[in-house]
Amino acid sequence: MQKRDILIVGQGLAGSLLALELEKRGKNVMILDNNPIVSSSKVAAGLYNPITGRKMAKTWLADELFPNLSNYYQDLEKKMNARFHFSKTIYRPFNNIEEQNDWSLRTMELGYVPYIKSTSNHSIEVDQLLDPLGGFFVNNSGMVDVATLVSECKKYFKVQGSYIEWSVPSEALEMEETKIKLGSFVANQIIFCEGPMAAINPLWSDLKFRLVKGEILDISCSLTIDHVVSKGIFMLPYKNYLRVGSTYDNHNQNEEPTEKGSRELLNRLSKLYNGNLKVLKHQAGLRPATFDRKPFVGFHHKHNNVAIFNGFGSKGVSLIPYFAMSLADHICFGKKIPLEVNSLR
Repeated sequence: MQKRDILIVGQGLAGSLLALELEKRGKNVMILDNNPIVSSSKVAAGLYNPITGRKMAKTWLADELFPNLSNYYQDLEKKMNARFHFSKTIYRPFNNIEEQNDWSLRTMELGYVPYIKSTSNHSIEVDQLLDPLGGFFVNNSGMVDVATLVSECKKYFKVQGSYIEWSVPSEALEMEETKIKLGSFVANQIIFCEGPMAAINPLWSDLKFRLVKGEILDISCSLTIDHVVSKGIFMLPYKNYLRVGSTYDNHNQNEEPTEKGSRELLNRLSKLYNGNLKVLKHQAGLRPATFDRKPFVGFHHKHNNVAIFNGFGSKGVSLIPYFAMSLADHICFGKKIPLEVNSLR
């Protein structure tokens, strides 16, 4: 039997960053991953944005998450000797005069100052971009190429001898009071970072997941823009194409792109861009979201050495680093997990 401190099931963004935080704190981890062809990490756009939603409000925990987020990913790039983080300003066009007026009031609130780069009450005059009322530019925003990050982490874990490809059968897990047995491994603890698969794991049947399907398009077009545009959908310039997304479907629980999703994205895009385009690629994935839009972080109500780290939805890039540190500190130093994300809530 191979002895490890902690087994981690799943090597998406959540499993990867949690494993690295535990490793920093001296834990000997082993990642067990089924390497799915399609996963939310592999198709995620990877945007992070402190001002979101129709109300143009600071996102949950913005002041805790965003000030150091860019440095976090830059440090990880150095560790992996790879490029996957890109600071990008986000431009949010106004929908109507009421939004423009509401935003003028919001810019006077002190808590918003760090996140506002500038505001324009008229079009920024980018050819073929439809923004007659102007909009505002967001600071502390950007994107992470999640697929590349996860791929580079896998290489790293393999070199460390802490990764194997294995589809973990739930019935093979033997849980004892002081240890975990799984296949040829014995460990003190196991943490499930399975993404959408957690919704069908019998260990977590009492947790209220709300899986959300999202579809994205990669398009070729003549729009020349350096920043992300976000209004109902996002338009993300990356490499030599524009990524457009995302749909939000909590009824169709599969990972197949649909004609309906493509039509919806192209219809929304037509309200922001009036030029020609060509669809290069159409992808879909399931986001592991939850009933209250807060992740599940913590230990099982019956098994004190079985934990979950999941449910980050569309905000994984900003939330996962913060809560990976939180769970690692809880395991290693006994620090409390915030009640609002605790899996026992």
